Amino acid sequence: MKDVDQGMQSVDYKPLSLPGHFITKIGSIISLALVSLFSLKFLEMVFTGQYLGGIIRDVGPIALVLAVIGYLCFSFRIIISRDLNTVIVHRQFLAPQIQFSRREYSVDSLTADQVTYSGGEDGQSTTYTTLYNGEETVLKYTGHKRKLKHVLPELLMDKRKHGGNKHPTTQEFWTEISNDS
Repeated sequence: MKDVDQGMQSVDYKPLSLPGHFITKIGSIISLALVSLFSLKFLEMVFTGQYLGGIIRDVGPIALVLAVIGYLCFSFRIIISRDLNTVIVHRQFLAPQIQFSRREYSVDSLTADQVTYSGGEDGQSTTYTTLYNGEETVLKYTGHKRKLKHVLPELLMDKRKHGGNKHPTTQEFWTEISNDS
């Protein structure tokens, strides 16, 4: 019986990486688009045999700065990882060794709420998920709650099934006895 309990506790949870902020996500997309446009123009000039000295001298530094800004914006991430009954939420920049805003929470104290806002003129809807520790907001990200399935599968369970480990004799007669469904 101990081996089964130890096997259940040694589950390998995958960390979840989310964009650091909406602004950094937009910054990385814009800089990627501009660098792509400069690269296409450069390739066009290469294939047509035009003189490249002017574009490298004039546009090269701008494209390099945009590429660096894009990488810096992309590398700013929110990481959610788990170690048994503790969830660790931190932000990282450039490399996993550069971490800040590290906070730890008990798995039992976390809840997740998913809200979908309908769009404006374009008709698109946006889904936001907020992770709470009691009344405190831990983080809010754009996306569905199912992104948490590899790190916090408890939050995705149906509330009826997750509601408690009642003994079958203490349950009401109309509830499901088995949690195997």
